[in-house]
Amino acid sequence: MIIIPEQVINAIIAIANPLIKEKIQRNETVIKLLQQFNLDPEHPPADFSGVYAYTLVEYGVGKPKPFLELFRQEAIKQAFRKALDHNNPSILLSEVDAWLDAYALGDDIRSLGIDIRREIAAFYIVFAEVAKRTRNPADTLMSQQIGSLQKRIVNIQELLDRLPTLEGIRTEIARLAAQNPPALLEAETSTENQCRAIALAQQMRGWFETLGYRFEKYQIWGDSYFEWIINVPTRRNRYDRILIRGIEGEVGLKDVAVLRASVEQQRTDEGWLVTARRIARAARNEVEKDENRHLGCYTFDELIDQDADFSDYLDWLEAEIIRRQIDTKYVPLACTKEEIDPDTKQRIGISHYSDRDGWIDGYIDMWLDDPAKEHISILGEFGTGKTWFSFHYAWVALQRYRDAQKRGVERPRLPLVITLRDFAKAINVENVLAGFFFTQHNIRLTSEVFDQLNGMGKLLLIFDGFDEMAAKVDRQQMINNFWELAKVVVPGAKVVLTCRTEHFPDAKEGRALLNAELQASTKQLTGETPQFEVLELEKFNDEQIQLVLSHQTETATVEQVMGNPQLLDLARRPVMTELILEALPDIEAGKPVDMSRVYLYAVRRKMERDIKSDRTFTSLAEKLYFLCELSWEMLSTDEMSLNYRLFPDRIRRLFGSVVQEEKDLDHWHYDMMGQTMLIRNADGDYTPAHRSLLEFFVAYKFAAELGALASDFTELARVRFQINHDAAPVDYNWSAYFSRQVNTTGEILPTAALKGFISESLEKLRVTFGKAPLTKAVIDLLVGMVDIKAKESVIKIIEETRGKTEDEVGYVGGNAATILVKVNKAALRGRDFSGAVIKGADFTNAILQNVDFAGANLSNSYTFAVFLLQKRVIILTI
Repeated sequence: MIIIPEQVINAIIAIANPLIKEKIQRNETVIKLLQQFNLDPEHPPADFSGVYAYTLVEYGVGKPKPFLELFRQEAIKQAFRKALDHNNPSILLSEVDAWLDAYALGDDIRSLGIDIRREIAAFYIVFAEVAKRTRNPADTLMSQQIGSLQKRIVNIQELLDRLPTLEGIRTEIARLAAQNPPALLEAETSTENQCRAIALAQQMRGWFETLGYRFEKYQIWGDSYFEWIINVPTRRNRYDRILIRGIEGEVGLKDVAVLRASVEQQRTDEGWLVTARRIARAARNEVEKDENRHLGCYTFDELIDQDADFSDYLDWLEAEIIRRQIDTKYVPLACTKEEIDPDTKQRIGISHYSDRDGWIDGYIDMWLDDPAKEHISILGEFGTGKTWFSFHYAWVALQRYRDAQKRGVERPRLPLVITLRDFAKAINVENVLAGFFFTQHNIRLTSEVFDQLNGMGKLLLIFDGFDEMAAKVDRQQMINNFWELAKVVVPGAKVVLTCRTEHFPDAKEGRALLNAELQASTKQLTGETPQFEVLELEKFNDEQIQLVLSHQTETATVEQVMGNPQLLDLARRPVMTELILEALPDIEAGKPVDMSRVYLYAVRRKMERDIKSDRTFTSLAEKLYFLCELSWEMLSTDEMSLNYRLFPDRIRRLFGSVVQEEKDLDHWHYDMMGQTMLIRNADGDYTPAHRSLLEFFVAYKFAAELGALASDFTELARVRFQINHDAAPVDYNWSAYFSRQVNTTGEILPTAALKGFISESLEKLRVTFGKAPLTKAVIDLLVGMVDIKAKESVIKIIEETRGKTEDEVGYVGGNAATILVKVNKAALRGRDFSGAVIKGADFTNAILQNVDFAGANLSNSYTFAVFLLQKRVIILTI
């Protein structure tokens, strides 16, 4: 039976496209149409018209009518035949472009707002896959291609939906063509498909097309080489003609001679020898001779270097790793991975990866080597080493990359560490990448070039700190942010994402998101999701603690920490080891030990060390206030850096009349920039040495604003200048204590010493403490700072929300309740909170016996607490 494509198109158009909404329904429609035209779903006919008709059904169902009309045109069919004969989809794209410009149907199709070139290239991939299967069943079994063609086509369709750009489609064409070129009829198979350098040719063609180079008609194909002529724009409408000779295997001296002869014969401006891997030293020496200055000899990676120069970034990465001392002090980390039953989706076990598996490094090495895997998320609590691992693994990858670069062999993936805290305000992934490439590292890279490199498998993308990318957003925005970053997860890509475990209030939902199971509001991604995995970092064991301490201190001190159970428990977070060593003198003096106090002792010593007695104009109290307010600004605005030029503005805002004189401002500016807890880059941007330091200072500010700061923490704020020692100490609220007055000569007037902090007004708490739900890290630090004796002060704040609206009090009541029950789970027992606004509270494990919540606003609160009301037990889950 001769199949006429026009009849197939008419049948497809006759189907009510809007009714085909579900994938299953579409597949059923495809099968029915294939059977209608006597097309075996598993074994396409072995002729061009049959394959063309088969592909029309597979790809065309659900497509707009004008787009289908395009495939009815004889010129388009012949363009497909020509592209298939030459295994070159670029022929198809150029001829389709010309046809669309010449006919009115082109305007109708463009009015649909679809990317025509991408759709044509995608059709070509399906067409080529169908062409591969045009063998009889016996041949199919002999070649071990037993898998269902229908299933394969569905997988390809879903894969194509995930490729957002034409460049991604081109790369996939190259990959599929290299695996198994189409084979319709023997007469239609060109010498291109027999060339052993076909994979290199496909990659090079995709790269040159992405750069906008034009191909001349000249082509030669041999068993192990090919030749093209490309036009490389120089300026205005001028270009250089380059003869390209691609070689399978090692480039030798003879190849240089052949290239020289071809260049002379074709009269091109230059000639390039290109191979995937090896170039003989004699060949390199030959092209360096003056008479051969118009010749070049490159591996494909070296060719890419000509237009994608990452050298400045690589120098920065190496310097950053050395500055952080990651190259010498990094301690390997263990991790776990949940094993999930694919049918029930329930956890059936946990895999641990430690020293015998090569730690997490070993697992990531295996993941990188698995072509089926594209994305992995690494979770961990704050301070467990996510950022250090990101830079450490990038360092390992960088050494491998530079070693391959030096030896002239095919390079592994180039590691790109993208710190998301720097792009917290980025609206989309394109802005993140533009900021990384152009602003941070001055890499002149277009989005098309990035897409091509990413799809070719040349990059390892490491996004560090997903929790720092607009962290104060709601659940839906968090999902949107994740899928925004996931746009770079295309076939050929490898993407690592790190995130705090506590960023997801619901651990199960967090893993569902990172496993790509939540696709809400993702219009860009359809069909099957990319291959995602989730690992979770484990805290240090005793041996790791001992190793990391040995990098920082002497043996006696290591033994002292290892012999103290409290310190040993704290040191299980890598970030705590340095702080413990800093705080050790206070600990040895018998002061209380918990996480918050280790921060307190370490911060005080760091600040005291920063003070230069002969030229200091600010006291510990002023430095503390500045760091608390700066930390709050950074966390609340998601701006994790402050340029040195903005310091004077912040100082004026915080200290008012005290620094109005320019000379005073200069002195205070100098003091405030001299903080070892802030690190500065080459552009003068100051960022915290670790995010947890920001959270410590914010927790300190919140505890003081609540009027609940414990006495030993308050002591740090008492160390200030110009104190009236004759006056009795008094209570201040946080904002008033740091507001100083000056006399007519500009001298600061002495004030009474600080007795303790009392609560700020509800209006002020609304814009700070009550602006958003507290993060787990801030809660953990706050719990150690709050004096339980100040419970009544905090309860009064909750009671003051009674009768207010959510807009008036925000999360003040909910956050206050959360802190109280974390400090003492029975802190709210017997209290009357009727009519109060307790939004976003966490009552987990709280004892809420006889608590009156009648008429209270408990929106966004959650608990598994037990209520005892009028002798009835009620389990409340909100």
